[in-house]
Amino acid sequence: MKMFNLIGIGERAGSGVPDIYSVWEQQGWEEPVVEEQYNPDRTILTLSFAKKQAEKTSGKNKRKRQLLKTLENKESILSFLSTSESAKTADIAEHMGLSLARTRVLLSELAGDGKIQREGKGRSCRYCLSAVSRKVP
Repeated sequence: MKMFNLIGIGERAGSGVPDIYSVWEQQGWEEPVVEEQYNPDRTILTLSFAKKQAEKTSGKNKRKRQLLKTLENKESILSFLSTSESAKTADIAEHMGLSLARTRVLLSELAGDGKIQREGKGRSCRYCLSAVSRKVP
């Protein structure tokens, strides 16, 4: 802090170094490096303007995580419907913490697999477990 204050960029509040790290992170630059040396005593702050390497996530891993999340959501919907006689899309979406659109997609897939059935149309549409799903322990 004293070093920054001596060159006129410090406030003696201790907020300068975290601000530097924050700005470098926002700009996507490589993280600043603080180095301490002894004999003579020195603190070296290296600020690089080079962009940091983008973290590469494999498309295959991303699809795998999405598939696992979809399966978890479907299981959660089946569990929710097993505790209630039937439910509207909005009730299921609220319980799951999902959007109505995503919930509709999952419900459509479950209905296509024969695990749930749709009763009614439009606003009165409700979903319940199919006879096959009720028999499974």
